Amino acid sequence: MIAYVALATTFFLHLRSFYHSHTGFTSIISFGDEFAPRRIPRLEDVPIYNVAGAGYDGQFYAQIAVAGNPFDPALVTALDSVAYRNRRVLVPALAHVMGLGRPALVLTMYALFNVFSWVILAALLARWWFPPTDLQNLLRWAGFLFGVGLLLSVTRSLSDGPSLLLIAAGVRAVEQRRPWLGAVLLGTAGLARETSVLAAPALLPGGLRVEGRRAWITAAARIAICVLPAGVWMAVLRAHFGYAGGGQNFAPPLFGFAGKLGEVHDTWRTSGFAIARDEFLAVVALAVQVGLVLARPRPREPWWAVSAPFALFAFLLGDAVWEGNLGAATRVLLPVTLAFNVLVPRTRRGLLLLLVGNLTVLSATHAMRPPPRSYDPVFEGGVTVKYPENWYPREIDGPHNFRWASGTAELKVQNPGAPRTMRIDFTLRSVRARTVVIRVNDVERSVSVPGDVLTPVHLEHVPLGQGTTLVRFSTEEPPWLEPGTAKRKLGFSVHDLSVR
Repeated sequence: MIAYVALATTFFLHLRSFYHSHTGFTSIISFGDEFAPRRIPRLEDVPIYNVAGAGYDGQFYAQIAVAGNPFDPALVTALDSVAYRNRRVLVPALAHVMGLGRPALVLTMYALFNVFSWVILAALLARWWFPPTDLQNLLRWAGFLFGVGLLLSVTRSLSDGPSLLLIAAGVRAVEQRRPWLGAVLLGTAGLARETSVLAAPALLPGGLRVEGRRAWITAAARIAICVLPAGVWMAVLRAHFGYAGGGQNFAPPLFGFAGKLGEVHDTWRTSGFAIARDEFLAVVALAVQVGLVLARPRPREPWWAVSAPFALFAFLLGDAVWEGNLGAATRVLLPVTLAFNVLVPRTRRGLLLLLVGNLTVLSATHAMRPPPRSYDPVFEGGVTVKYPENWYPREIDGPHNFRWASGTAELKVQNPGAPRTMRIDFTLRSVRARTVVIRVNDVERSVSVPGDVLTPVHLEHVPLGQGTTLVRFSTEEPPWLEPGTAKRKLGFSVHDLSVR
């Protein structure tokens, strides 16, 4: 038990690095600054930890949670695929309720939902399948909880961990001969992540150790309870939005896996094993897990009945699931990982399989690494600046960063604390000479910007009320059309903005 507690403690110690005094645990959600202009309006005044680039999928589910309504029109613009993201509505809905509908609190609840799931899973696994009685149980318990798949769900605020918790509870109900409860739990898991319905074979008569026509009819009713919630919900989404999304996640058998092997090979050859290590370990571990499940059929074991469809599902995963360092495959196949740790024989050969199948534990510290913060800083008093529409993505020139605007544009200066007076400094540039009018509250200032010359601007004593203050830029001169393939319309650029 001491080893279990010690390992759990290391999890929380690593989790501390995701907390920041101003933005709380929102770094876990990985809001990308590239999507910042599209976020739902209810997040405008919420302090958010922005990561550089596109961020990760959790930012979309978090906005569903804040909206509280999966059909909110604002989500159509904010989400990359509104129908696809809304399939996994359960966790956002629960986070909205737990956060009392208040955006900042909802984000906190959503960010920590996977943490709660991890803690509950740790306790239930130690009680149900891997009690602290021997070294093998410790290896199985730690191999799953500290594997990359579950840790990525925690540190990216995704649906995999919560859905796996419901699957585990459903399987336990089946093991205890409470199949109707198991069906309800597995059906609920389908609303957390639609692929959870693949666990339905655990409800077949073989898993319940009963046979006969009546048993199969009863099993069909239970499977309907498992499958229908997700199926009906997806049909509703398709009818409302006109599409389902997610097609890029699939490929012909083994095409995605073959592509992943090629990716690992190329990375190893060009950058060395140190760079390819994490993905190599993930590929080997998943291959061993899937191989064990398919090579040792045990249809009367609920965990085998759950994992076999997922193991076959692995053959159909597309490039979008396999690609990248610490890709999504380890998360998608979490039911296989847990079933593997339950089913591995307790022999010497089984111990070797156990170690190889849990190799991703060696990548745990990488999976628990906080994402890099965006270049947009947090200024004194927690003041931040957001760039809504009409701004192009940030560009970097050595130590300097800047953004181009095509014409009239606004900055949103967000002050989370008490009203204060601050100074805003930046530099303006334009390819051609123009006049830029800057308006803050009721004060206007005209700045003449010579062609291709950096012009410093200092706005003194700017009053910032609590919430958002708009800094509006406008110019009457037409934009300059950038040559080449980009052909951007460039009005002026704002460089090295600071608020103090």
